[in-house]
Amino acid sequence: MCIRDRFRFLQSFLTILLLILSYGTNAKNSITFEAPSIESKTGERATFLLLPIPNHEISLDNQFFLRENNKVIEATFRVINIWPGKKNSQSIRLLSIEIAPFQYYSKPLTLNWLRSDILQSLHQSHAIGGENHLVFPSNSWLAQSILLHPNTEADNAWYTAPQKKYANYITNQSLLSQKGYPRHKASQWLYDRPQALFQLYIMTGEVEWLIKADDVANFYTSNIDETGVFILKKRFDPKLLMPKGVLYQYLLRGNSEAKQALQRMFERSYDWDETYTLSRGFWTERNQAAALNVAVSYWELTNDDSALERINDIIDATVKMTFSPGNGWSLRGCPQHGFKSHEGWGDDSPTCSPWMMALLGDALWRFYQLTGDKRSASLIDAFGDFIINHGIYYGDKRVKNIVIPKYIVSITNPKQEELNQWTDPQHNCDIAALLGKSAYIKRKNNRDDFLVKTLFSTFLEQCVENYTRLKNSQKNKREKSHWVIKPPRRFGWMYSTTSDLPWLKHELLGDY
Repeated sequence: MCIRDRFRFLQSFLTILLLILSYGTNAKNSITFEAPSIESKTGERATFLLLPIPNHEISLDNQFFLRENNKVIEATFRVINIWPGKKNSQSIRLLSIEIAPFQYYSKPLTLNWLRSDILQSLHQSHAIGGENHLVFPSNSWLAQSILLHPNTEADNAWYTAPQKKYANYITNQSLLSQKGYPRHKASQWLYDRPQALFQLYIMTGEVEWLIKADDVANFYTSNIDETGVFILKKRFDPKLLMPKGVLYQYLLRGNSEAKQALQRMFERSYDWDETYTLSRGFWTERNQAAALNVAVSYWELTNDDSALERINDIIDATVKMTFSPGNGWSLRGCPQHGFKSHEGWGDDSPTCSPWMMALLGDALWRFYQLTGDKRSASLIDAFGDFIINHGIYYGDKRVKNIVIPKYIVSITNPKQEELNQWTDPQHNCDIAALLGKSAYIKRKNNRDDFLVKTLFSTFLEQCVENYTRLKNSQKNKREKSHWVIKPPRRFGWMYSTTSDLPWLKHELLGDY
């Protein structure tokens, strides 16, 4: 027996031995997933399976083994990404599994892992090569890997069924062009359409949405130039930085171009100054949210110290505006800034925008999920109180007897407020999501959540009306496969920051 054969024999023996030991010590250290159907391409040297992993599930100090039934499959394992946190973070987030050019596997594949001090760990960060094929054991596992929402059995059909109707429209470029929205129209890319579509895939498991999300994400990143500017708009505009969809594309597809685009976006995002003074001019919660989202997303991919520093600077500036407002302004529970700074007209009295606070609240929520950051939790908590005390009004025209979220609150000069009972209800879902997050944090901190939870339920009820409309429309034999949504960017604000709604509905209201 030659040296090479002896080495392979020893390697196989150790593999089987470690597998036996793993069954005897911790049988939970395994997952099973369906092998994707892939045809080998001529000249293809390897197939890459991409496995996202929830936080604290698998640490770096593990050896991995892939098998079909009792047959061990030769594979190379590479850690592509770890969960962000302290520099000694050891929790794997993205694992690449390289196997021989794909053959048909009739049974699911099982991945085993075992902590071992005997064999030297080869885990380290690598660039992803070749075409990647997403694998995962369950939708719940995948959702937790992307940090979409906690594990739950809550029904989401009321949320995803109408979303699919709208998605069939906003992913059909022919239909959009007919309505005056060609693909190069910059405004329709606001509110992160790729993010909303990736989330639709995760929540339904329907591969068509993964493919369509990939398509729109590719278009978006292809229009991020070398300076981090979205080139469909002639000048840099922070609110057109849409990082979450780019982050998801990297975590679900291993797309290296997505990571590179996100780095350029992060570097350019410094053009937005997170600090506010009355004399600085333009400031909105939407731009603050965009800058924070970019920093958090880049930190998730890199664990970069500069990204974490940027996150802390933005949150600290927001805390100061909210809890220590300047200019002699009273404490209101929102990041107060001048009305003229926000709108470009009017006076310098303090103002806040409820639905832009929903965007900012979601960015804070992401960082809170990652770290348990108390500043972020306190801000989201306060935002819910602000909505109750200042951010709503009541319909008295065509939309009588409903609670409506304000677009903008002019705190000491309400004559400047713009109330539109026909368009303001379009933000019921995103305001509901902000209120739900606020109520959740209040409950977790043993604070009274009754009023915020009640208002959450009220806005949620209006949000669910889309599902009622869907059920009624299905009785019509001529029901279309798509629903038109105007403007198309509305799809983004309805569904990008609101994917937690089914879980929050279950968690806070106890119903499905």
